[in-house]
Amino acid sequence: MLAATLANRGMNPLSGEQVAPEPVVRQVLSVMCSCGTYDAAGDWGTQVGIPAKSGVAGGLIGALPGQVSIATFSPRLDSHGNSVRGVSLFERLSSDMGLHVLEVPATARAALRTNHVVGSGPDALRVLQLQGGIGFAGADRIIRETVDTSYPETGVALDLTRVHSIDDVAQRMILGIARRLTLDGHEVYLVDPESIVPDPDPGDGGRVTVVASLDKASGPARSG
Repeated sequence: MLAATLANRGMNPLSGEQVAPEPVVRQVLSVMCSCGTYDAAGDWGTQVGIPAKSGVAGGLIGALPGQVSIATFSPRLDSHGNSVRGVSLFERLSSDMGLHVLEVPATARAALRTNHVVGSGPDALRVLQLQGGIGFAGADRIIRETVDTSYPETGVALDLTRVHSIDDVAQRMILGIARRLTLDGHEVYLVDPESIVPDPDPGDGGRVTVVASLDKASGPARSG
């Protein structure tokens, strides 16, 4: 449960209680990365890559933020004071399941699901359909798509219907895209039925119209 709480940003996954502040969890996980397995921490970091803490009684816990927690118990220890079977299991799980904290994810390219046009003539609308959880890397991929392309359509829609989360940095980057498109003469729509981006403000010179669905992109909407 301790490992699960650390992997869950300090919130107990059963009670829902925030038992540790997020900055404290980050500090704890950082220390676990650097010295949680005694003198074996260097090898652990390269071979396993899961923040972990071992004990000389044979216990071993690991927490990969936002993904998984693992706990093992086997008393026989290696020369570093870590559980022999626990270390072996962690190594196998990390390798088989791609759990190394530095494993390169394939999410950035997948953040932009489609780039297509709906309608025709003066009513044509360019739609950038986003998806998944969007962070810095995903937002950067979307920025590159818009910077490298000149859209002939007057209307451009950033569709967040399939987005389940977007962090603060990515939100600012997405709104920066809206501002740039506005300055380039486009009418920009944010399709955001779940209010993933609350009170959007694209900054000086920017303008974005928020709609609940793509078919309302040219109709009445609330502006941010």
